[in-house]
Amino acid sequence: MTLQLPTWFNAIAWRDLLFTVAAVVMVTLLLIWWSQQTRYWYRLAFGTFLLAFLLCIAGFFLFEVPPYYAGCPNGCPGWRGYPRPVAVVDVRGEAHLQSGNFALNLLMLWLLWLAASLIWRLLGIAFQWERRSLRARLLFIFFFALLPWALLPRALNPPQPSPAGEDLRLANNARRSAEFTYRITGLWVLRLALEDVRQLPSDAQNRTVAGQPIGNQVCLRGYTYFYVPWRHYRIDLDPSGRTALDLSELSLKTPCWQ
Repeated sequence: MTLQLPTWFNAIAWRDLLFTVAAVVMVTLLLIWWSQQTRYWYRLAFGTFLLAFLLCIAGFFLFEVPPYYAGCPNGCPGWRGYPRPVAVVDVRGEAHLQSGNFALNLLMLWLLWLAASLIWRLLGIAFQWERRSLRARLLFIFFFALLPWALLPRALNPPQPSPAGEDLRLANNARRSAEFTYRITGLWVLRLALEDVRQLPSDAQNRTVAGQPIGNQVCLRGYTYFYVPWRHYRIDLDPSGRTALDLSELSLKTPCWQ
């Protein structure tokens, strides 16, 4: 299968250009606001930009959607990066960096860091930061900075394919079974993201679990705190796709499909 990898130009839609203009305006306004708060505003600007750049690189390695067939019978390329893709992953598993999308992702993360710094500044004023002890300041940082970021997977989905129809039904059934039957999510695994769905043809349903043939398989990726990927989980479903027969826990380096 030949993949038409997007170029720098056609990878960026008009809505992305509108977002870029709006983000640049917001970043400028936030920097102006900080320049009125402290004479060291340029340090904060550089620091948040550096954090955004490091997160953009980290997202390339942490957030991966391999090439998939869920909702895409002919196969679709995967991608890397979050909150927006920064690279395309072809069927050979090779990632092709898109400089335009990388720049947009960097701009988005920089804007988020500046917005977060504004919120922390306002909370610090309400908290009377200057008058608090070191212990109180450390508790403030833990509860208002580290903990929300660590628990972010509880609130926001990581990148994943968007299937429809039968594949979506199978993915939802497998996810519910992993969460409620096998108790995968909880204290450590905070979120399960779909990687792919495989519907086995009737002549290939030769594997059985407890006497029932395996008709469908769903691959999920588990994320723990700070969106750190943890494990692959392959759920075997019966031919109807309603009942989970087995769950296999695999390392991230082990593909779901052998």
